[in-house]
Amino acid sequence: MHAHQSPRTERRPSGAAKRLAASLGACAAALLAVPAGAEVALLPETVVTATRIARSADQTLAPVSVVTRDDIERRQARSVPELLRGLPGVAFTNSGGRGQQTSLFLRGAESDHALVLVDGMRVGSATTGQFELQHLPVELIERIEVVRGPRASLYGSDAIGGVVQIFTRRGGGEPTPHGTLGAGSRGTLDATAGLSGGGERGWFHVAGSFAREAGIDVGGPFLVAPEPDRDGFRNRGASLRAGYRYENGVEVEGRVLQDRSRVEFDGTWVNESVARQSLYAGTLRASPREGWRSTVQAGRSRDDLDSFHDGEFRSEFVTRRDEVSLQNDVEVGEAHLLTLGFDYRKDHVSGSTAYTVDGRDNKGAFAQVLAAFGDHDLQLA
Repeated sequence: MHAHQSPRTERRPSGAAKRLAASLGACAAALLAVPAGAEVALLPETVVTATRIARSADQTLAPVSVVTRDDIERRQARSVPELLRGLPGVAFTNSGGRGQQTSLFLRGAESDHALVLVDGMRVGSATTGQFELQHLPVELIERIEVVRGPRASLYGSDAIGGVVQIFTRRGGGEPTPHGTLGAGSRGTLDATAGLSGGGERGWFHVAGSFAREAGIDVGGPFLVAPEPDRDGFRNRGASLRAGYRYENGVEVEGRVLQDRSRVEFDGTWVNESVARQSLYAGTLRASPREGWRSTVQAGRSRDDLDSFHDGEFRSEFVTRRDEVSLQNDVEVGEAHLLTLGFDYRKDHVSGSTAYTVDGRDNKGAFAQVLAAFGDHDLQLA
């Protein structure tokens, strides 16, 4: 995160005075923050999305913003759009109150040109090309990385505007429970409960969440038959993530993520929708030899939408996406890294509408070179 301070119109101090003041301020902050006798190790923040491998933020050439778990708890945001709003290059449109239709735009690109990943897997509708970020409970999230600018060479054409990757909570260590409970006006209620642990080699995190809000009237004078009522929102979510690292360095991990939302709004044909999003995925990581890291991921994501008018069924859309990804990262010398990989994706759509084409396959190969030459870094993909 970056903080900017506006210049003041007062008499400017000399350069020496500025440096002295900055040094004194830094020393005072350090003395206040660190207990006596404590040792502090400042580790560089690691980002994954920009290059598909873990690298420190100062080694990443692409502009990246990171929202950590500490940021989520400090901001007390109730949705992913609230968390990301205000980041550079990020904009949203929203159709009303909480849970209403929301679209994400990165650097002014189309809303379907922003790729959304959850733990490395593509999620979203195969028909609209979008993931309903407003429905994903924030208490299930560990961190979010936002990469601004085209990443199509590594992720495909749906990453023209950028990539948003959401990492679910991982767990590890001693078993530790956690929970939240909040209530407010307009029938607002938020509750979560979870447990994380796993010991030294394993990790797991399981959690569930519930949110309810009576909402506001989302309608307006543009409707032929406006409905002067509150348009509510209800959401249930669950997450399970577990893995284990063997003595030979092999890692296996499985993930399940689900959320179900009921959203009300005003309309003459449809005024209520029930949306369900889910992800089932597994990952295998191994090192065939020193300096060579292989990762295999496979999973299925679903996006279901049922529409109603005053309780009467209107339409149904069901999209399913199966994906397999293979990635090899090979160290070449001390300062160079070669990445080679292959992605396979199969989309299928069904529902109350009869589609002429109800499925498609997509195969893509990618390659990347990360190199350092003295003070210069190179990324070629």
